[in-house]
Amino acid sequence: MKAVFTSLAALSFLASTPALAQDAPVAPRNTPGLPDELVPIDDLLTGGLLNDPTSLSWDAYGVTRELVQDASYPGGGAANRVSIGPSANVYDGGLNIPLLAPVRAQEQLTIGFFARTISSEAEDGNGRVQVRFQINQPPYAGFGEEVVVIDTDWDFYEVTAPADRAMRRDGIVTIQFGLEAQTVEIGQAIVVSGTRSVLD
Repeated sequence: MKAVFTSLAALSFLASTPALAQDAPVAPRNTPGLPDELVPIDDLLTGGLLNDPTSLSWDAYGVTRELVQDASYPGGGAANRVSIGPSANVYDGGLNIPLLAPVRAQEQLTIGFFARTISSEAEDGNGRVQVRFQINQPPYAGFGEEVVVIDTDWDFYEVTAPADRAMRRDGIVTIQFGLEAQTVEIGQAIVVSGTRSVLD
């Protein structure tokens, strides 16, 4: 699945966020080793950019996944539409967002992502996903598990946690769908270090 965003246009929502619309100073680049095309995005963020927010090319497992493109979708006009049936475990299906830089122990990590629920068998009709920071190799040690309730309208969701371990390579953020039989769209995602909010 190819990248569907352009670097600066993909962060257009930041410019319209009230907290950032007051000529805030540009943060210095603080993530060494990023690909050159991601440096302008890193420079816009308070935290250090850890993923490629211009791509939805994430590994999927245990789910049906379709790339949907629509100019009205926030963050870049595209999303992964993810469906899962009844499941025994939250981790039976998910999307894995790769991290591009090492993570230090006790470093604050935050993911922000656009999402909405298309259908859910939950009583309230909302989707539910678990977000987890982890190492993508056995025994899949991780931290920061948080269940996020996804509304039927687009919204921007954030999960933050201090790293309880270093991740030198194979770090990911996994979004797990096995809590409900559901179809959820996950749009642009941004992972940062050193801040409790992508929008700070």
